[in-house]
Amino acid sequence: MTGVVHVRFLGKWSSQLVAGERNVSFALDDKIVFDFGPHSLESFLESGLNPNDIKIVLISHLHLDHYVGIAELLWYRSINHARNRLTVLGPKGIKKNTEQLMTLLKTPQSWINDQIRPNTKYIEGKSTDSIRVFNADHTVPGCAYRVEYRARKIFYSGDTAYSKEIVEGAKGVDWLFHEMTYTDKDRELAKLWRHSTFSDAMRVFEESGARHIVPVHLSKSSNALILKRTDAMDGLVYPSELLAI
Repeated sequence: MTGVVHVRFLGKWSSQLVAGERNVSFALDDKIVFDFGPHSLESFLESGLNPNDIKIVLISHLHLDHYVGIAELLWYRSINHARNRLTVLGPKGIKKNTEQLMTLLKTPQSWINDQIRPNTKYIEGKSTDSIRVFNADHTVPGCAYRVEYRARKIFYSGDTAYSKEIVEGAKGVDWLFHEMTYTDKDRELAKLWRHSTFSDAMRVFEESGARHIVPVHLSKSSNALILKRTDAMDGLVYPSELLAI
């Protein structure tokens, strides 16, 4: 028996923020977190959880809404004397960029020397035994992740236009977490910014044979559409705050 896996949404929104929403970030059993943008740490704390218990953070790309909360997490770990290893996966350059970010934010050197460097491991653009990395098709280099966790196969697209590599990465997964920034009426904007529309995400869902799709990286228009479609489409699941899978 593997038991229930809990998916906690720290945020489900794109950079087109509205009041009451936060940028996309979600955690498996509060230990493995996908993306860590602004206020992800705050969401974690508001759920009554200890951010020092996070073991792995998977960053899809280095845009503000997916990444800069990592600095808040590293500060929190330093202030609260975390001694466990934090593993950060991301695209090439994530270690250098994160170190530069910590310097720009005037992070105390003692935190960097005594806490952050000894207890932070970076893996750049490479797969591990349980996490496979695929290339997203976005305006900057990005990673999509296929994770095998407690007998579940989970795929997170990050920000991406439709691509065959994303379909391949999501083949046969139990849960597909796919960005859906735009509705089809905004296809030209999606093409410009290398994002997915509703039809793009559903095409990946169909071609990959995934059992469920959970749309993330939402906007007002895509959120409204998904709310209308969820009960009418098999396998389409709305990203509520806590999802048992």
